[in-house]
Amino acid sequence: MGDEFGGEIPVGPFALIGSDEIGRGVVATLTGHRSPAVLMRSHGVFTIGGTARDAVKAAVMCEDAARTVHLARAYGELAPLPADQVDALYARYQNHYGQR
Repeated sequence: MGDEFGGEIPVGPFALIGSDEIGRGVVATLTGHRSPAVLMRSHGVFTIGGTARDAVKAAVMCEDAARTVHLARAYGELAPLPADQVDALYARYQNHYGQR
């Protein structure tokens, strides 16, 4: 999660379908976060990206991270990485890993 999302994936508020409240909640929740994904209460994952492919990639990686966290919790308490290590992972992934 550190390399793709820059830390924990934020959780946004619940909003009824049919208005622009979901979009407003996504934007408000992602403001100030590096994450391209947000978990909206009682809805699920919403993602953003520079391209549609980037947004889909973020959605797939978010689901994978959720599965990993769920399984890890079955084995005990989670131990988050220190912020400086998350920052280093994020910078490497965004600027070097897989870059041409």
